[in-house]
Amino acid sequence: MKHFSIWKKIAACVLFINIVLSAFTPEIITPGRTADELTAVRMGIGPSLNIGPGSKIFNGGSLSLLADYDNRQMLSMVLQDKNGALVVIDGGWDIDADHLSDVIRSKGGHVSAWFITHPHSDHIGALVKILNNPDRKITIDNVYYSLADQSWYDKVESSRSQLVNDLRSALSTLPAESLHTVKKGDEIQIGSIKAKVLNNPYLLDVTSVNNSSMAYKFFLNNVSILVLGDMGPEAGKLLYEEAGAAELKSDIVQMSHHGQYGVSREVYAAIKPQIALWPCPLWLWNNDNGGGIGSGDWKTLETRQWMEELGVKVNYCIKDGDQTIY
Repeated sequence: MKHFSIWKKIAACVLFINIVLSAFTPEIITPGRTADELTAVRMGIGPSLNIGPGSKIFNGGSLSLLADYDNRQMLSMVLQDKNGALVVIDGGWDIDADHLSDVIRSKGGHVSAWFITHPHSDHIGALVKILNNPDRKITIDNVYYSLADQSWYDKVESSRSQLVNDLRSALSTLPAESLHTVKKGDEIQIGSIKAKVLNNPYLLDVTSVNNSSMAYKFFLNNVSILVLGDMGPEAGKLLYEEAGAAELKSDIVQMSHHGQYGVSREVYAAIKPQIALWPCPLWLWNNDNGGGIGSGDWKTLETRQWMEELGVKVNYCIKDGDQTIY
């Protein structure tokens, strides 16, 4: 009986240790459609962010990753601090302008700062439409961007270069003092939100306009959010070499180029995020060209595997609708 009692005690001890350890095992979790709270059953606690169910990390502020209108990839992000200062990043297609306008008006209708990563229609189409329609009752104080000479866009992507002219024309509807060409190292304070510019645009010969994306690092309530736009592996390599791992390290990352054929695994490893923002619809999330999961040529499944291996705890994806973190 004594031997049996000893073994019972050992078994109980082992069970207790397993329960304790499992409570701190990171899991990769995708929130449901209503993402105000995480739908996690069990969540490991990270070293800097408490991102368990119902937790709030922005101290009265919020970060929203807005959903696409028509099952398309796009990027539209909105940051707001607890006092109402509002920052918009890109904005999506022209057909996303109505939804974005509704969101902005619901937050007061006054944009303190609008940041552009690069001039592609799935990123700046909505901004162009909003600027060309003053009846939307939205005010924009400042726009931050870095564009190359028009001749460069005409050379590397002539089929889409007119959009850059359209953007320049739309921006000209704002006062000159509202327009800001940014450069590497610039820091911009918007209420309690800080933005840091990590690069000058890389004007490369391969996937040129995507690789010209500006990388911005935002800070809200001591939480860092890295926005990469549509940077590909080439621009990502240059950013990593110039900025270094310490500068890239961020709590939250926007997955570059909608989560596929963006920056490399090495760059994401340097960023070491706890939360990943995926601006991609369901078909792209699943690499599905109509033949089922994995039937397409996109790299999303590979990237998803990277992020799981790198310890990302929560994925927010626009396939589930608007995603908001408080």
